[in-house]
Amino acid sequence: MPLALVIPAVAASLVALAYLVTRPLGGEPQPSFFVIGSSKPGLQLGQIAPGIQAGSAPLPMTDVDGAPVALTHLAGRPIWIIFWKTACEPCEAEAPDVAAAYAAHAADRLALLGIDVWDTSAAARDYLAAHPSKYPIAFATSGDLMEAYGIWGAPTHYFIGSDGIIRDRYFGPMTPAQIEASLARILPASSS
Repeated sequence: MPLALVIPAVAASLVALAYLVTRPLGGEPQPSFFVIGSSKPGLQLGQIAPGIQAGSAPLPMTDVDGAPVALTHLAGRPIWIIFWKTACEPCEAEAPDVAAAYAAHAADRLALLGIDVWDTSAAARDYLAAHPSKYPIAFATSGDLMEAYGIWGAPTHYFIGSDGIIRDRYFGPMTPAQIEASLARILPASSS
C-alpha cells in the first residue's frame, strides 16, 4: 500500500480510538446535571443519614462566617439537604422553587440546608452576595462530607425523616411537583 494512503488511515484510526477511550463509561451525564465526581455511589433509601444522629462522627463544614455547622443540630426535624456549587446552572435555576417550597413548609419545622461541596467559602460567599439564599448555606471544609453522602454531581437532594432515615433522594434539578412529592415522604401527613 502506498505511504500516502497508510498515513491518513492510521491518523483517522488514532483519532477514532482516542475519542472512544476518552468517553465516560455509562454514557454522558444528563445535560442539566453538573458532574463533580466521587468514588462512591449515593446513599440508599432506608439508611441512616451520616452525621445526623447524636454521637455520630461530625462532618466538617462551616457557615458563611466560618462558624462550625453540625447536622446533629437538625436532628428530630424533617431535613432536606441540597448539595450544590456556584458554577451549577441547574442549581441556580431550581433555587426559586426550592425557596418557595421551604417557605411553604416553614410551619412543618422543615430544615433545609444547602451544602457547597466544591467551592471555597470565599468563592461561595461572593456568589451568595450576588445571589442571596432564602435558606442556610454551609460549606464542606474537606472531602469527608462529599464522600459520606457519595456526591457525584450537583444538585443532589437528600430528604431525611425526623428519625434520621433517608426517605428519598434525587440527582439533578427538581421541578416543584417533584419537590412536593419528595417532601411528602418526610413531612407530617397533615402538611402534604
